[in-house]
Amino acid sequence: MAPSSTAFNHVRKVIQAVQERNGFDALCFKQMKLLSADTGHVRGEVQVAKEYLNAIGGTHGGWLSTMVDVGGSLAIASYGFKTTGVSTDLSVSFLAATKEGANVVFDARVLKLGRTLAYTRVDIFSNDKMIATGNHTKYIAREQESKGDTN
Repeated sequence: MAPSSTAFNHVRKVIQAVQERNGFDALCFKQMKLLSADTGHVRGEVQVAKEYLNAIGGTHGGWLSTMVDVGGSLAIASYGFKTTGVSTDLSVSFLAATKEGANVVFDARVLKLGRTLAYTRVDIFSNDKMIATGNHTKYIAREQESKGDTN
C-alpha cells in the first residue's frame, strides 16, 4: 500500500494541536518527529531527554507507557479523527532500557477499529532493539460521529 500524504498531514496536525495544548503529552513528546503515517499505521521518533529517565538512568516506564498511549492515539487519528477518544485499557511490557540521548522509534498500528472501540499495538525500539511493547484500547464512538467536523 502506498503511503498516504493525507494521513501523514492529518497526523502531523494532530501532533501540533497536542503540542500547542502544553499538556502532559506535549511535555513527554516536545521533540517528536513523525516518520511515517498511513491509515492505521504511524511511526515516530523521540530522542530520550533527561526528564524521561528513571532514578537509575534508564527510560522511565511511565514515559514508555505514555508513548504507547500517544502512539496508539496517533494511529487512530490516521483515520481522519480530530480527536481520538478516551483510553479504556493500556498494558505495556518493558523489555530493555535506553539511556539519555538515544533515539527511540515507536511503531503503532490499529489492530481493529470497531463501532465504539479501537484496539492498537505499539512496539518501541532503540537501535533496532525492541525495548517495550504495548496494547491500547480506546472508546471512540463520539469521535466517529464528529469525524468530519473541522471546527
